[in-house]
Parts: sequence; C-alpha cells; structure tokens
Amino acid sequence: MLILQKSNMRVTRPRLLIAELLFGDGEDRHVTAEWVAEELERAGESIALASVYNTLHSFVGQGLLRPVQSAERGVTMFDTNTRPHHHVYNETTGELSDIADGDLKLAGEPTLPDGVELVGTDIVIRVR
Repeated sequence: MLILQKSNMRVTRPRLLIAELLFGDGEDRHVTAEWVAEELERAGESIALASVYNTLHSFVGQGLLRPVQSAERGVTMFDTNTRPHHHVYNETTGELSDIADGDLKLAGEPTLPDGVELVGTDIVIRVR
C-alpha cells in the first residue's frame, strides 16, 4: 500500500492488512486495537492482538496515526486524522468523535514550567 511506502515502512502482511482496514476508504476513524483485531478476524485474517498493538504504535511513530487517551477506561484510541484537532468522548457509548475546526476556541495557553516547550494541545470533552 502506498501509505506504507511513503513512510518508508517495511511492508509486512500485518501492516498491509491493518493499513488497508484503516486507510483503504480514505475516511477518518477512531479505533482501538481490539476493534482492529475483531475486524480482521471477521475478514478471515487472524493477527495476534500484540501484533496489532505493535503495528498501530509503529504507525503512530511514523505519523500515520494519532493516539488519543480515553480518560474513562485508560483505553488508547487511534485516530487516522493526524491534523491538530480536539474530540468529544461519549462515556456511555465509548464513541470518540472529532470537534469541527473552529467549534472550540482557546483564549490562551497556560503558563508552563521553565525549560519545557508546548508541542500541542489535545482537548477531550467527555459527555454521557
């Protein structure tokens, strides 16, 4: 798949299958490693959950995915939309959705300790 070649990643079967699942239709999505493993299983492909996690984290390392921590259950969700943006997390359904650009405005940045640099702001608004 082209996305793997552009990122100079070695193309392996698990990477190829997971990349096709996540990026094949061009739609942005938020997924867990468990969801990816279940979808692959439904498609007749059996990949160990540890391999799924490793692949997703390697995609994060290459900038193909963005990790989003769920404050509720400590679950990491992986976002195919890597542009800076914020989220709404539904604690009842477990669904994570993007907040549209311009819908959330920040008045300023917090005062940071000396010697650190702000690298990004990720806001997750929790709802029920």
